[in-house]
Amino acid sequence: MAYRTYDVIVIGAGFGGSSCAGLLAKRGLKVLLVEKNDNAGGKAMSLSRHGYTHTAWVVIGAPVEGNYYERVLKELEVEDLAKLVVPGTQGSYYKTSTGKYVRLPPMPEGQAMDPNRLFDWLEIEESAREDALKFFVELTMMPPDKLSTLHDTSFEQWITGYDIPRSLYAFVVSLCSDGLFMGPPDCVDAAEMIASLQDMFLRNGGVFCEGGFGRVAEAYCEAVRRNGSDVLMDTRVDEISVEDGQVTGIVTSEGAFKAPIVVSNAGLQPTVLKLAGEEHFDKGYVNYVKDLIPSWALLGYRYFLKKPVTDAPYGVVFSNDSPWSLERFNKAKLGQASKEGVLYFEVPSNYDPNAAPEGKQIFMTGSYCPANPHMGREEVESWANAGEEILFKAFPEFEGAIEGKHLYTTRHVSNLTRDSVVPGAGGETIGLGQFVGQCGPTKPSIKAPIRGLYFVGADAGGTGVGTQQAIESGINVANVVQRYHQMRKANP
Repeated sequence: MAYRTYDVIVIGAGFGGSSCAGLLAKRGLKVLLVEKNDNAGGKAMSLSRHGYTHTAWVVIGAPVEGNYYERVLKELEVEDLAKLVVPGTQGSYYKTSTGKYVRLPPMPEGQAMDPNRLFDWLEIEESAREDALKFFVELTMMPPDKLSTLHDTSFEQWITGYDIPRSLYAFVVSLCSDGLFMGPPDCVDAAEMIASLQDMFLRNGGVFCEGGFGRVAEAYCEAVRRNGSDVLMDTRVDEISVEDGQVTGIVTSEGAFKAPIVVSNAGLQPTVLKLAGEEHFDKGYVNYVKDLIPSWALLGYRYFLKKPVTDAPYGVVFSNDSPWSLERFNKAKLGQASKEGVLYFEVPSNYDPNAAPEGKQIFMTGSYCPANPHMGREEVESWANAGEEILFKAFPEFEGAIEGKHLYTTRHVSNLTRDSVVPGAGGETIGLGQFVGQCGPTKPSIKAPIRGLYFVGADAGGTGVGTQQAIESGINVANVVQRYHQMRKANP
């Protein structure tokens, strides 16, 4: 039974909100965590139906070693509720000069990346390998002090300083910029992307959770309950109450709840422009919030297959022509350029045998599209068809194995996660923390210019890729909120 007054209310049980709420409850604060869906996990929630278990759309975790999933599970003492797995292989496919899609060869045991095997796969000539290797070494070994100087630089600006083959450029960009950050290299912050590539090359990528990543957020929610606080699922927050520049609580579909601190995982823009209301903020801050640029989006299919078509748990399908740029993307939106880019796939039943009925397979895809949740049917189909065309070329036997398929779109993403309050936004895959001018020293603050209001998740407070960035934000925001709570008690 939920109480009506709390020390802290957390809106949204995504990875940022659930980790923050769990940590605060563990540290003795009286917490209410409110989630509008039946399932925790936000953009990485898990779904189960008809014998299949999967995330709502493609979600790939990195790094393997020293990840935040495990760190917070241990601190909250709920490791038993979410079993992390590392399949140890992946299935990226490169379209060679002959037009054939060739899978990334296996790397030596215990080694994340063997440059020579990678260069063979990418058809890099011997004469170009010295410069290519130099690029790799400088990327993976760049020290933090040098990284910090690149926050006002796009990854495209940085990488063009090296003379590397197009295939290597396509591999790096497709792996990270176009996928993990959901933005073109001429927009993505160089420091953020290089640090994430270092994580993957040095600490490996491809960590998953049995039952889907949502299990991790569900474990964090259970930690809230185990520590004497409350979780309300299937409860929509309609308003953040503000009086005299101070938050006082929230109004929900289950009634009003009070707290002097509110932490929102509902997205910075929806929180300011809708839940709290822009009338409570200075006009300059409102304009700043409206001008923040969210990541781009994925749409794709969940395919239910009558037989397995691959043993890979995840992968990227790309070619020399697949990397996006801002100019090309804008032309593609207008129908003046190809929508064929990078295809991402995840096969939950290849890291969790219980994710599909015996002898069958679930295969999920994701490819680029605008973040607009209000795209028309024809536009949605054009982006979805571009991704499916790549899939059928890379896996010739795939089409004949399909028993059923479900299309997910930016409208589904927005309905389940982030309300659309800015034109063209809401269906973004990640959030705000990717692009030049929105990272490092210029990253949005976790503290709103209203007393007691904080932001958590991939919009503010963390660095890196998707769910990892959200959990790091959860850790950082929990520390700040705990200190603020203690100061309030000392100086009521």
